[in-house]
Amino acid sequence: MHLQKLMDIIVKENKSEPFICIKDLVENGLSPDRFADDGSRPSRHEITIFLASWCKLAGFEAEIYRDWLTNYCVDVLSEISSSSASQIRHSTKSSINYIHRSDIPFSCSCENNIFKALCSSNCPLYDEMKDVYLRNLEAEQKKIEEYQGIKEENKPDPKPLSVTKRYEKQLEEAIALIKQSLEKGHTKKKIAIILNEKGYKTSTGYDWKAGTVSGVAIEKGWSPKRKKRKDKKAASVQLTLF
Repeated sequence: MHLQKLMDIIVKENKSEPFICIKDLVENGLSPDRFADDGSRPSRHEITIFLASWCKLAGFEAEIYRDWLTNYCVDVLSEISSSSASQIRHSTKSSINYIHRSDIPFSCSCENNIFKALCSSNCPLYDEMKDVYLRNLEAEQKKIEEYQGIKEENKPDPKPLSVTKRYEKQLEEAIALIKQSLEKGHTKKKIAIILNEKGYKTSTGYDWKAGTVSGVAIEKGWSPKRKKRKDKKAASVQLTLF
């Protein structure tokens, strides 16, 4: 019914036949079976704007198609709207006025249209609309990349490792070397020299000192193993008997 009325207006005004997506929307409205159950769907307002944009592109003055589009919205699109008939009429007329007072161009995104309406590569606007869609897609991708770049720039630097964590692995090796050296009977001063020559650092990143080595030994309960001294020949004490 509504498609036939639109075709009558087109013939009367000597305009071109509507695109296949326009015919599909006018004849079938928004087809629920083309959308996922949990997916978002276009609103009544979006469909109204889309159809009004095409009417403007087709060369219709607003008053030529206003009644037709208003009746279509009330009869067909009320199924996807919670607004009353009077509210839909008022909203439709406002949308038509908005389209004709603005410079918003008609855009459909071809097969990727949000209405999931039928599309054909034979459409006279197909190549142009496809190009617009790809340019918009590229621009949107750049925005996403720029946003991600800004987020990355503003991302706080990772917390630096504490000195203790940084030297944790080599500290274990140094402590093992202290134990071995103590067992060999080295002095704490000698052990400190050995540790520094091998490049080991304390838990706070400083060079080793005898006092630091001593602190580790005390903490671990290690006692230095003293070297056995060669027994000195006891001096014989000769008692002189008088």
